[in-house]
Amino acid sequence: MVAPAVEGIDLFKIAGRSISGWVPSFKMGATSPVKQPFCSQLEERLLLWLEYHPHVVSYARGDIGSQFAAAYRLPIPKHAPFAIGYTFEGKPHDYLPDVVGMLTNGKMFIAEAGMEDDKRGDRNQARAEAARKLARFQQGIFWIGTERTLTRAHHYNLVYLHARRKPFPAFAEIVLAVQEIWPWGEVASVEEVESRLAGRWPINLAEATIWKLVGDSLASGHLLVDLEQHTLDRILPLALLPPDAPALVPPSLPEMLEVLAPTDRSASALPELKGQIAGPTVDASALSEKQREQFHRNLRAVEQVLAGASQTSVAKASGISPSTLSRLVQRTRERGQMACLPHGSYRRRTTMHPAFQECIRRLYLLPVRLSMTAIHEHAEMREVAARLEKDAGAPVSLPSYDQVRREIHRLEKEPDLVAVREQAKALPRARSSPDSFVLSIPAPALLTQVDEHSLELYVMTPDGIAVTQRVHAAVLVCVKTAAILGAVLALGPLKEEDYMRLLKQAVEPKDRLVLQAGCEHSWPCYGKPAIVFHDRGKIFTSERARQVLVDRLGIITEQAPPYAPSAKGTVESLFRWMTQRFERRLPNTSFGVHDAKRAAEAGGMTLEELERCFIQAVVDDYQQAWDDLRRQRRCVLWEQAVAQSGVPQYLGSPDDLKLLLMRAVNRKTPHHGYQVSDDNRLSFQGRWYVCPGLLSRLAGRAFDVYFDRRDISVLYLFVDGVYVGEAYCPQFLGDRVSEWEANAMRKHDEMMAKQAREQGREVRARIQSEAGRARKRKSAEIRQDEHSRQWDRQREEIHPAEVLERLASVKPKKAALPKLPPAVPDSDADREVTCLTCSHGTGGGLRMTHPLRRQGNFRRDGL
Repeated sequence: MVAPAVEGIDLFKIAGRSISGWVPSFKMGATSPVKQPFCSQLEERLLLWLEYHPHVVSYARGDIGSQFAAAYRLPIPKHAPFAIGYTFEGKPHDYLPDVVGMLTNGKMFIAEAGMEDDKRGDRNQARAEAARKLARFQQGIFWIGTERTLTRAHHYNLVYLHARRKPFPAFAEIVLAVQEIWPWGEVASVEEVESRLAGRWPINLAEATIWKLVGDSLASGHLLVDLEQHTLDRILPLALLPPDAPALVPPSLPEMLEVLAPTDRSASALPELKGQIAGPTVDASALSEKQREQFHRNLRAVEQVLAGASQTSVAKASGISPSTLSRLVQRTRERGQMACLPHGSYRRRTTMHPAFQECIRRLYLLPVRLSMTAIHEHAEMREVAARLEKDAGAPVSLPSYDQVRREIHRLEKEPDLVAVREQAKALPRARSSPDSFVLSIPAPALLTQVDEHSLELYVMTPDGIAVTQRVHAAVLVCVKTAAILGAVLALGPLKEEDYMRLLKQAVEPKDRLVLQAGCEHSWPCYGKPAIVFHDRGKIFTSERARQVLVDRLGIITEQAPPYAPSAKGTVESLFRWMTQRFERRLPNTSFGVHDAKRAAEAGGMTLEELERCFIQAVVDDYQQAWDDLRRQRRCVLWEQAVAQSGVPQYLGSPDDLKLLLMRAVNRKTPHHGYQVSDDNRLSFQGRWYVCPGLLSRLAGRAFDVYFDRRDISVLYLFVDGVYVGEAYCPQFLGDRVSEWEANAMRKHDEMMAKQAREQGREVRARIQSEAGRARKRKSAEIRQDEHSRQWDRQREEIHPAEVLERLASVKPKKAALPKLPPAVPDSDADREVTCLTCSHGTGGGLRMTHPLRRQGNFRRDGL
C-alpha cells in the first residue's frame, strides 16, 4: 500500500522527468490561483479536466515531496510523496501517481495520464492495477487518461474558459446585471447577451463578465453545452442551469484501458492475386513511362505463359527472346511480380546474415565515424563470422566490400541514424498527424510562442559614442494568426525584466506606440495569452517569470523539448523574416563587417531610432504580409479571429503593470528599500533624481523603485506595493536614455575625465617645476649681486691706488642724455581753437557741452 519512507523528487524534476509547465488552479479556494506543475501535455490535459470536474474538490501532485512543495509553495497531499507498492517480475517496487485528490463525497481519487501505447506496457499495467486496488480499498476511484479520452478539442475549450476566469474589480457588480437579463436555462450566445448590456458598461468588461460566469458554471457542472462536439466562441448558443440544479458530470475517464480486439487477419489480408503469380503486387505508377511499359509487357507475357500459352508464340508476339521469357517466368514463380520489373528499377533483398547487418549498423554509429573500408575490415566482423560458424557448424564467409557498401548506403537513407552518427543534439521529429496543427487552434491568443533572437545590429548613443553590445530581440507571437503581440529590443543578453516588458507590451493597447513610431497602419494585436509556449531559457523559466505569468496573470506556461526548434515553428519563421527582411538591410548591420564599432559608426543609429524602425517593420511589413499557410494577411486574420472568438484582456489596474518593470536593488542596503537623500532627492546608479513635493513626503520611509531599461530618465516609486509617483533625472534634460546608452556615456565621460586629469596633472607639474626654477634663479641672482657687492667693498682694501686709477680709466662711461631745443611760440596766433564749455547741472556738478551745441567760438587769447 502506502510507503511513506519513499523520498520525493528533486526541485527541478518530477519523478525523474523535467517540469514542462504550470497550470493555475482555482480549486484550492485561495484568493489567487495556485500553480500546479506538469511534465507532459497529457498531464496538462488531465489537470484541466480535474479543474472543471464538478465532483473534484481539490487535487495535487502525488509524486512531490515536502521540499519541492515548500520551494514552489504548492499544496501537498497528506501522505506525500504518495508511494504505492507493486510487484513486477517478482520484485517489489514503488510507484508515484501523477495526481491524487478529494471528491465531494469525501473519498479520494488517483489519476494517471500518458500515451496509450506506453500505458499498455507490462510495467505500467502493474502500476495501474496496484493503484486501482488501493483506490477501491479506500472506497475511491482510479482514473487513467490517454490521448483518446483527453482530446485536444475538449482541452482547447477548457483553456479558452480558464484564461477568462480570473476575477477583476467590476465583476461583482456586472454579474448581477447579467443574471437579470440572462435567466437560468435561456439559450443565448455571448454576443447576444453582450448586446443587452450595451451602453451600461464597457464592452470588454461586459464580455469578460459573461465568459467568467460561463467558466464558473462549467466548473460547478451547470453549463449546458457539449465541449467535445462544439468549439466555444461568441456566437455559440449557451445555457446556464440554476445553482440548485444537479451538476452535469462530464464523461468519466476509464479505470482501465480497453482490451483491444484481435486483428482480423482475413479482413486485413491482401486479396489473392489472379493466376498463379505469388508475392506482393507492384505499383507501377512510381516507374517512369518507359519502365512502366516494359513492366506491363513482361507481366502480360508471363501471365500468358502461366495461363498455358506457348512460350515461343508469346515471346514472338511480345518481342522478347525465348530465353529471356523463360528466365522471367522462372523468377516470377519465385519472387512474384517484382521479377517483371526492368533491371535497376528496384532493389533486391539482401542475402547478408542479420548478425552482419547489426554489426555494420553498430560500427556505423560509432563516434569515430569509420569508413567503409574500416567497417569491412573491422575485427568485430570476423568475431561475428566465428560465432556464426560455431552456432551453425558450417563455414560462414565474410560479407564482401560491395555488400558492406550497399548496407551503408541503406543506413544513410535513415535520418535518425545519420543524426546519431553526426552527433546531432536532437533527432529529427517526424510528422505525427495528417492535420495542420496551426489550423486546429480555435481562438486567437489561445496558444502563443515566445523566444529571443540575436540581431547583427549595433547602435550609438545620442552623443555619438559607439555601443559595442549586440542588439537582442524578444517576440511573442500568436500561433493561430501568426500576429505579433509584443516585440522588444535590448542591448546585450536579455534579462527577466525584458521578458516582463514583452508581456506588458502584449497585454496593453499599442496606439501610443504606433503613433510614436510613425507607422502607417494600426497594431490591434493585444490581449492576455492563454498559453505561453517557450524554450528552456533562463528568463522564461525563472521564479519571477513563473510568479508573474502563473500566479498574477493566470497564464498557463508550456516548455518546449530541448534542442527542438521545430516545436516553435511559428516564432522561428518570424526570426527568419527578421534576419532577411530587416536586420541585414540596415546600414548598422555587422553582417560581412565583423567589427562592432565600425558597424555602429556606419549606421549612426541610436537605440530609439532602431526601435522606431523595428516597430515600423513589424506593423507595416510583417503584419500586412500574406500568409501562405493561413491564406490571408496576418492583421486581417487577427481581426477576424477576435470578432468570432474574442480574446482575453487584462482588466487590472494599469499601474500594476509597472510592477512588471525591473525592480532596482539598493546596492548599499540590499535587504532594504530606497530612501530619500537630503530630504528632496534620490540617488540611483550614481545619478540624482528629483520630484518636487513627492520625495519630501517620502523622507524617512523605505520604498521600492522600478524602472524601464530602455528609459532610465524616469523612475516609478512604490510604497508597500502601491504606486505613488515618479522621479526624474535632471542630468538627462528630459531625453529618453536607455540603461545601455547611459552606461556607455558614463564610460566615455570617465575616459574623457581621465584624459583631462592626466593633462591637468602635466600642466600642474610643469607650473610647479617652472616656479621652482624661477625661485632658484632669483636666489642665484641675489647671491651673485651680494658677491659683487662684497667684492666692490673689498676692492679699495685689496688694490693699490694706481690699480684703482687704471680700473677707473677703463670703466665705461655713461652716455649723456640728449637735450631738447628750447620751445618756440607758434607764429599763427589768430588760429581758432574749439574747446568744450562747462555748464552746471541741476545736481551741482559740471557738465561738458558738445562743440556743435555751443553758441560761439573762443580764440586762444580768450576773447
